[in-house]
Amino acid sequence: MSAIAVAKKDFADAIRSWKLMALTVVFVLFTLGGAFLASRMGDEAESTLDLVFALQTPAGFLVPVIGAVVGYKAIAGERESGSLKFLLGLPHTRRDVVFGKVLGRSAVVAVSILIGFSVGIVGLFAFVGSVSIVDYLQFTLMTILFGVVYVSIGVGISAMTRSTTRAGIGVFGLIVVFWFLWSTAVQVLHYFLEGEFFAEEFPGWYVGLLSIPPDTAYGSAIGAVFSDSGLAMADVYEHDGGMLSTLAEPWFGFVLLALWALVPLGLGLWLFGRSDL
Repeated sequence: MSAIAVAKKDFADAIRSWKLMALTVVFVLFTLGGAFLASRMGDEAESTLDLVFALQTPAGFLVPVIGAVVGYKAIAGERESGSLKFLLGLPHTRRDVVFGKVLGRSAVVAVSILIGFSVGIVGLFAFVGSVSIVDYLQFTLMTILFGVVYVSIGVGISAMTRSTTRAGIGVFGLIVVFWFLWSTAVQVLHYFLEGEFFAEEFPGWYVGLLSIPPDTAYGSAIGAVFSDSGLAMADVYEHDGGMLSTLAEPWFGFVLLALWALVPLGLGLWLFGRSDL
């Protein structure tokens, strides 16, 4: 229960600092803006699923930044301020602190998304006309899951270092790698191995590697939820199959998201447990 106590304090701090209100406003504006853009798609915006596809790409940029901002100071900030020693002086273990930070800050992101998307649904009815509550709720829950993944990454990296500067560089550097460098590196590797940048049919390992970043896994998982593989790399590229192509399947997006949440967090917890305060 100590982790829950840490989470409650973190959540209460977010309310007092207006962080929750600020994030809620961001998600309200995000939803209204997405609904407005979807309404301008003409005949293409005929269903909530079209709206989901319209919102998925900007969410893939917005949510990682918010999750990183919320998470990267979680442990490193407590170390810099000296409050971590006080926190651990209470009946909390280091594991309690790490998991409590993840729970508390994930709750901040989750509540802000829920409130923001709930208020934003008014704009959806105004701009789009008809909205499937079930589809919209599924997309909301998937976006919350995506936010929790990035909070876990941020807290995990924060637990690995004593400096918020280093934690920030680590978290946002990882986001830059996912957004800009990963696909380029995979394309260069394809060129060296296959002798060409573009092909009518790609090897299975190519689409598999492209599917690894959490942002791509988020799209794959949404495709699995809505039974539409159009957002998964397995459907985007013609490929020759192979074991690695399983990474590109829609259902495997959930596996990748789980790994992205647990591996950095586990590594951060291990290093945090071995380090001096």
